[in-house]
Amino acid sequence: MRSLRYITSPNGVTADAENHHPGIDNKGPFLTMNPFSSRCCQHNHGHALPYYIQNLVMASNDNGLAAILYNACKTTAKVGNGTQVTLIEDTKYPYEEEVRFTLNTNQKVKFPLYLRVPVWCKNASVKVNGALVKLVIKPGSYIRLDREWANGDQVTLNLPMQITTRTWQVNQNSVSVDYGPLTFSLKIGEEYQKISSTKSAIGDSKWQENADQEKWPAYEITPVTPWNYGLVFNPKDLAKSFKVIRKAWPADNYPFSQQNNPIEIHAKGRQIPTCGIDQYGLVDVLPLYPAKTSRPVEDITLIPMGAARLRISAFPVVK
Repeated sequence: MRSLRYITSPNGVTADAENHHPGIDNKGPFLTMNPFSSRCCQHNHGHALPYYIQNLVMASNDNGLAAILYNACKTTAKVGNGTQVTLIEDTKYPYEEEVRFTLNTNQKVKFPLYLRVPVWCKNASVKVNGALVKLVIKPGSYIRLDREWANGDQVTLNLPMQITTRTWQVNQNSVSVDYGPLTFSLKIGEEYQKISSTKSAIGDSKWQENADQEKWPAYEITPVTPWNYGLVFNPKDLAKSFKVIRKAWPADNYPFSQQNNPIEIHAKGRQIPTCGIDQYGLVDVLPLYPAKTSRPVEDITLIPMGAARLRISAFPVVK
């Protein structure tokens, strides 16, 4: 992590060093990627993933373990009557639907294992050592597997993902597209321009006197492809309107980029010429549904929000 943008939004196609007040409350260059600005946030934002990983697996109050968040990890804990076990979790969630657990223990031990079922998942299933466990599994609940466990036991949790949409009534009935736990943005061509970190820093910023600007540059990012699209889709047949494309996992193990993200969605859209930038240099108020345009239908690509520095994630809808 080299720098952050202090203020972001679902619809933001500008990442420059300009002052966008009063379009945003803050005065100053709050949209640029600057490693010297926002002195408390530079180190705080790097804590997010370690905190996430730290809380993947928790102890339950009945001497068991609870997988409350999902990511590849290894957890060693005492369970049941005080027996030490190691739970190994293997997954690329949220980019895949399967989460695999392997238990290592020196002796058989009875304890409950809880698995969280996300609220968006309607058809979750779980297997123990390859055998399907017959349970009534509800979205937004926990699966409880209470049994005697042996060394090498395996649990496979399947969380089928599907396309869903959300309508934002307070934002002109715009629509966001989700696939499982991921929300998607329009893939916008990004052009990076290196600028001075010190000259473009927020007024109250501080940094080490000997900090090397060449190693810690700031960047402005501007769009080089059209971004003012409205979605064209059939709300009664989302599977036909949106096509999920799965790609190879990136060799550098970093999925948060336009080039390397392992999932994208192919969709249809139409440009809306009346959608533009307002007087403050921000995305203007969206047109109310249904948005009007005479432009033809085009193929557009959506990528996870985490892979997009410039974003349109709340789309106007056209027919």
